[in-house]
Amino acid sequence: MQQKDKSLPPFVKSWRQLYWLLVGNLGLMIALFYLFSEYFK
Repeated sequence: MQQKDKSLPPFVKSWRQLYWLLVGNLGLMIALFYLFSEYFK
């Protein structure tokens, strides 16, 4: 049985889940900024 890491935020259960959340957030922001810049070209 694994102990819960106290340094993690309460909405994630593991470091792997936190990393995927950050990568997904970064990808979404890149896509949104790209669409925003294309719209105002």
